[in-house]
Amino acid sequence: MTTPLLKRKRVFAAKHEATPGTAETLTTAEAAFNAYDVVIQNETEKESREGQGSFGMRASVPGGYKGRITFKHDASWDGTATEPSWADVLLPGCGWVKNGQVFTPRTEAPGTNVKTLTMATYIDGVRKLLRGCVGTFKLICPTGKAAYFEFDFIGIFDSPTDTAIIAPTYPTASPLRFASSTTTWNSVQLSVENMTLDSGNTMILREDPSDVSGYRCGLITNRVVKITGNPESRLVATNPVHAKFFDMSEHELTWSLDGPTNSVLTFTAPKAEITSAPSEEERERMVVDAIEWQANRNGSTADQELSITFTAAT
Repeated sequence: MTTPLLKRKRVFAAKHEATPGTAETLTTAEAAFNAYDVVIQNETEKESREGQGSFGMRASVPGGYKGRITFKHDASWDGTATEPSWADVLLPGCGWVKNGQVFTPRTEAPGTNVKTLTMATYIDGVRKLLRGCVGTFKLICPTGKAAYFEFDFIGIFDSPTDTAIIAPTYPTASPLRFASSTTTWNSVQLSVENMTLDSGNTMILREDPSDVSGYRCGLITNRVVKITGNPESRLVATNPVHAKFFDMSEHELTWSLDGPTNSVLTFTAPKAEITSAPSEEERERMVVDAIEWQANRNGSTADQELSITFTAAT
């Protein structure tokens, strides 16, 4: 009698690659995450071939071996001077690099700063693995609740293997809440139900016939950072969002997540511009403005559209 694989019995692991596209060995040390809804999908396409003399088809030929992994991860942190492993490992794979306790995006190919990742799920005795991965993310911040990331990585798909599930030591840090936050744009406090940050990466796999997959590794080729929110509508004298939309105004947009013992995770876009016309919506019969901001280049300073700052507990 066969034994089914249980969906919930899975473990996620990820590691920076020393050589982009070359898989790293994964152990329990690389699985210290509290990821959930983790799925790796084979997205390899096959080229169909018609037969002669009838309507039948001949064997199809696979194209480049590509795959995608999507998952969620709480914006968790213990408030110490050490950044959490999810940030140190996953954000450089999305092109965001740490300087001190501040992560900012980079316009770079994978190498010293930006990284490619080897990523895997161990599913009740089967391992699915991607190599050469690069990604993008969304941060969802529901007011008064735990904030969380939605990650989306592409990479080279390796055939699954029967591999025993690993047993890491999971982090114990609690999720950060979108509360006790000074949420402002143009120095006006925003009373929102939710803020969402989209890192907006464009990702490709680099073709390379020297590899059996047909690819070398992933590459981030563009980035457009967007933030959306739904603040309560204000008088025009207080927050003239439509006038700001028309006159192309750029103002600082900032919000933060509350952590243990006064630790804070802060998001700051120095030049946030409303790029979609604000639309009127309602929240429990209260008028709100649905707004999308674009995090623009910070003057002549490249790669400073938005910063993620970890401020340790005091």
